[in-house]
Amino acid sequence: MYFENLMKDLVATYKPGATVSLTGDQKLTIASIISVGEGRSKVALKISDKYRNRFKTVRKKIFEQISQGVPIYGTTTSYGGRANVILNKGNAEKRLLNATKLSQSIVHVDVSTGPTIPKEIVRSAILIRINMLMPGLSGIRIKILEVLSKLLNQDIIPNIGQYGSVGASGDLAQNGRIVSLLLQLPSVMVTNENGKVYEARKILKKNGIEAVVLEPKEGLALVNGDNFSSSAASFVAYETLQLLLLNLSCNALIVQALRGSLRNFHPILSKVRPHKGQEFTSYILRSLLKDSKLARQDLKEPSYRGNDESVQDPYSIRCIPQYFGPDWENLASIWETITINVNSVSDNPIWTTPEYVDSGEKPYQWVSGGNFLAMHMSDSLDRLRKILVHIIKLNDRHLARLVHPKFNNGLPANLSDKMAISQTTFKGLQTQMGMYDVYSSLLVNPASTAFGSHEEFNQDVTSHSFSSAILSWELLRIARYAIATNLIASCQAIDLRGGPDLLSPSTRLLYKWVRSNVPYIKKEQPLGHYVEKLSDDLLKGRVVKSFLKDLEL
Repeated sequence: MYFENLMKDLVATYKPGATVSLTGDQKLTIASIISVGEGRSKVALKISDKYRNRFKTVRKKIFEQISQGVPIYGTTTSYGGRANVILNKGNAEKRLLNATKLSQSIVHVDVSTGPTIPKEIVRSAILIRINMLMPGLSGIRIKILEVLSKLLNQDIIPNIGQYGSVGASGDLAQNGRIVSLLLQLPSVMVTNENGKVYEARKILKKNGIEAVVLEPKEGLALVNGDNFSSSAASFVAYETLQLLLLNLSCNALIVQALRGSLRNFHPILSKVRPHKGQEFTSYILRSLLKDSKLARQDLKEPSYRGNDESVQDPYSIRCIPQYFGPDWENLASIWETITINVNSVSDNPIWTTPEYVDSGEKPYQWVSGGNFLAMHMSDSLDRLRKILVHIIKLNDRHLARLVHPKFNNGLPANLSDKMAISQTTFKGLQTQMGMYDVYSSLLVNPASTAFGSHEEFNQDVTSHSFSSAILSWELLRIARYAIATNLIASCQAIDLRGGPDLLSPSTRLLYKWVRSNVPYIKKEQPLGHYVEKLSDDLLKGRVVKSFLKDLEL
């Protein structure tokens, strides 16, 4: 199956957490990132002799170069726009001392502010940073990575603000807080499970973790990378995958509520236009609608429609495979991009070991490049937001049809029971869906094209990847609300049609889950709290797991 990697990782996230081993070979999966982020898996460093020797040799060469007075960015020079400030005066001892002080001075980037980043994102960001440093090309000691893994395993996670990163030189503001944590500075706080805030250094000392003294280059190695953006992108992609699947189930309920046709999803359409995403969506919808007594079972031949009925369904029903097809293909591409990124070295500078030298080049020379630029993550998050907006907008169109007696194939106005005196039961939710539609259109604007020039004109190309992540979290919330709203509305419509016995076997489970949380609405009442309840439970796993099992995905 074209989307096998997506489903394989998704299924893996529902299994009990196992220890995630980092070896330096960089085979981290999105499933492992989710598991460690959610605190279900411990982390173990299993470093082979090959990588241990590389760590030692690179550090030895760096110290030799510092002692010799070689100008090395961020090691014997200042940072960014101050790279022309070279600190290589004096004897070898003085040069090493200055390089050590310089490494500690990287805490100047710890400036993050604003709402606290979700804990699972921070945990995963630490995991990804360890993995990015495991190949041993960055000049950091294994000891530092062991301390980071201990922080994960003991769940000592600092409070870090969402604002501050421009996605160039990586997520400096956020990674800077990790450095401050390692140095046990008094400004770093942690929040326990009861919401109480403590000084992190007190918790660290209580758990027997000593403050780290950063040696040359180590400070820069810890902050110079896009691991926070990669962590955020992993979670956004993971939740978007679940929402795409749940939304197709919701679409199947809508098709039945509106008495739509299976012929919209006839295999010939994907055979003569063989896009993988379109074919996959059609297959799922045919499977979900099989044996429904409400949807027209007319795959074999067109069904008869009344004289006043259109002979074909509206675009928002007929074109679901064509509409979501590109989104599935984009998600598969994004999944691959994120997987490559979390298994990459994003530091600057790095050193050329014998395996990586160019033709005629001596090994162990430093290379200054731009692997910290988080453009791949910014672009991935921008594309994920487009998928989420597609979900929201189609739900808006579907609900507009469900509530309007001119377009809903015989359902009462606003899905109102006879007991509703105003016959406006779902009018409020349909109006609210219009807000979701417009708000999502504002949130979808790409961050990757909005950059300016920052940091003494040094960072004159930036990705703003974490800004894209912040927008994505808001869009995920709105997409959950949109799906939850239409699950409630479609189940109301199904009851008005005659009840769940008329549904396809594959959608009855979803109907029962909705009804276990939301009753049939007999008369006008507040409905927002039901949307909140369903939205909160959408991604807790039980529904999606049942979906995957039922369709054998």
